[in-house]
Amino acid sequence: MPTRKPVPAILPWLTALAAAPFVVVVAAVTATRFGGLDLAIGYDLLTWTVARLLAWVGLAAALAAAVLALRDLRGRGIYALVALVLSGATVAGFVLRQGQDATPHPRDVSTNLDEPPGLPRAAGPRSGAPQTCNGVDAIPTQVLAQQATSALVDAGFVVTRATTFQVEAVHAGAWFGFATDAVVRIRPGRTDIRVAARNSRPDGGATCRLAAKITRNLEAGR
Repeated sequence: MPTRKPVPAILPWLTALAAAPFVVVVAAVTATRFGGLDLAIGYDLLTWTVARLLAWVGLAAALAAAVLALRDLRGRGIYALVALVLSGATVAGFVLRQGQDATPHPRDVSTNLDEPPGLPRAAGPRSGAPQTCNGVDAIPTQVLAQQATSALVDAGFVVTRATTFQVEAVHAGAWFGFATDAVVRIRPGRTDIRVAARNSRPDGGATCRLAAKITRNLEAGR
């Protein structure tokens, strides 16, 4: 019966190096969402500087681990598999998001550019004027405040203020909790929507997607 080759001492270290960027991202997300870490550190520094650099180093380590594993797949293959999966997923995530951010996307969207709905005071001041997005249109009727509330909640927002003619809400991003404000303004014969991100970082089109989701929900509730 053939003797299994010993696992090279460097193989676990290569696997750990390949997993490092994924661990850094998870730690940054957790510390930012639940530990109060500033976005400039958790997102800009730890994620987009440290983890992104480590991602390519980790991919090289994973490839080295795969080469070492070829000599004994049964005994070493698990190290290479874990390294390739974690490093590949991390690099793919960074590349995908960089591609999304390469195309400018509006971070302040309104269905009425001449008279956009006003944002809540908590949202803070905005520089520049709102823009339009595909699939984001005014509703040509006066919806009920309950319908607007349901449309916002179904889009993942938390309603912060609701009156007969205006409903305000805020959305927290799944990863770093980026805040996005939404306002549904109700008037006779027309309901307008405004969605605006609170920070200036590229959002990969998230603001437009949220606004379009609110529009679809309002249309479905008519």
